[in-house]
Amino acid sequence: MKADLICVGNELLTGLVENSNAGYLSRSLWAAGIAVRESCVVADDKEMIASALNRALKQSDIVIITGGLGPTDDDLTREALADILGRSLSLNQNWVDKLDSFFRERGLTMTDNNRKQAMVIEGSTMLENKNGTAPGAVIEEQGKFIFMLPGPPNEMKEMFEEDVLPRISHNICGGINRVKTLKCAGIGESLLEEKIKSMGEWKLPKISYIARGHEVYLQIKGHGNHDEADDTIAKAENRLRDLLGNYIYGSDNETLAERMVYLLKERRWTLALAESCTGGLMCDAVTDIPGSSRFFRGGVVSYSREAKINVLGIKKELIEQEGEVSAATAEAMARAASSLFKADCGVGITGLAGPQSDSTGKPVGLVYIAAVTPDGFKCHELIFGGGRRAVKERAVQTAFNILRRMLDEK
Repeated sequence: MKADLICVGNELLTGLVENSNAGYLSRSLWAAGIAVRESCVVADDKEMIASALNRALKQSDIVIITGGLGPTDDDLTREALADILGRSLSLNQNWVDKLDSFFRERGLTMTDNNRKQAMVIEGSTMLENKNGTAPGAVIEEQGKFIFMLPGPPNEMKEMFEEDVLPRISHNICGGINRVKTLKCAGIGESLLEEKIKSMGEWKLPKISYIARGHEVYLQIKGHGNHDEADDTIAKAENRLRDLLGNYIYGSDNETLAERMVYLLKERRWTLALAESCTGGLMCDAVTDIPGSSRFFRGGVVSYSREAKINVLGIKKELIEQEGEVSAATAEAMARAASSLFKADCGVGITGLAGPQSDSTGKPVGLVYIAAVTPDGFKCHELIFGGGRRAVKERAVQTAFNILRRMLDEK
C-alpha cells in the first residue's frame, strides 16, 4: 500500500514552524507496512490544497492531510476536500455543542468563528480531538482512505495513534516493517559498502547506509508478521557483526560515548582527560552521561603551553623539541591526566582546530589523540576538515572510538 502526505500551512513554507508532522507520519506509516510515495507542503490556499489532494488521490491508497482545520478564514482544508469530492458541507450541531463545552469548561466564551470547526463533509466520520478544538475526519472514496488531521503535533499524534493507525492496521495492512540500526565508527561509508559487497549475493534484506558525521549507520529492514520481520533482521545482524567486528560499536539509540562508558564500568576502570584544542568538549560529553561520577575522575583543559607544563607537569624540553601539537605531547598529556587524577585510563588531545595554522606551518585540522589503559597505549595522527567546530567535535568522537576499541579488545 502507498500513502501520500500533505501538510498545509504558510508557516511551514516560510520555515517559521518546523514540519515535524511529516517525519513522524512517514516513520509511523513505514512501521505499519505502508510506504510514503510523496510528501508535500502547501500554502493556505484552497486551489493549491485541492491540486495536491487530486494528485495524491491518483497515485496512493491513503492520503493524510494535516492542518487547515482551524476556525480562521485561512483554514481551508475542509472546503478544498469537499469541492474535489463533490460533497456538501453542513454544520453538525452535536460538534457545535462539544466545542461550546470545551470553551465553557475552561472559563471561556466560544466565538462564532469556531463554529466553522463543526462543519462536516458529507459521508465523513469525525475524529475527536482530545487536545484541541479542531476535530479530524476520515472519508472513504472509491476504495481509498482520506484522513484529515489537525496541524499542531500534539493533537495530530494522538489522533493518528488512536484513530488512524488502528483503521489502517485493521483494514489495509498486509504486514509490518521492522528496522534495526547498527552503528559503525572508524570506517568510511565507501569502505563499509565494499566490505559488505565482498560477501557476495545474499537473500537477506537490502542494507541502507546513512553517513552521520564521523559515523555510518547500517539500517536493516524486515517485513512480514512480527516473528518473520524479527527473524530477518536477526539473521542479517549476525552476518554483519561477524563481518565487521569491532567497527560496530552499538545499535539503535546507543551512542559512542555510552558504549565507551559501558566498557569502562564493565572493567571497573576510571578515566581522566587532558584536552587542548577541544577545549573541554570531551569532558562535557562524558559528564552528560548519567552516573559519570562513578568512573570519571576529572579533566584538565591545558589549552596553553604554560598549562601543559605547570598543571600537567609535562617537561618544557619535550614541548620545545616536539611541539605542542605532536604525538609525544599527546602521549604525555594522556599519561599526566591518568597520574594526576589517579585514574586507570587517560586520554590526551592536542591539535590545530583553525582557522589559522601556527608558526610551525602544520596544517589546520591536524590532531593527535593518545589513550592509555592498564593494557596498553595508542596514539593516532589525524587530519579533520570542516571548520573549527567540526574539527573539535570529530576529534572528541574519534577519541571516544579509540578508547572504546581499546577497551573492547579481548
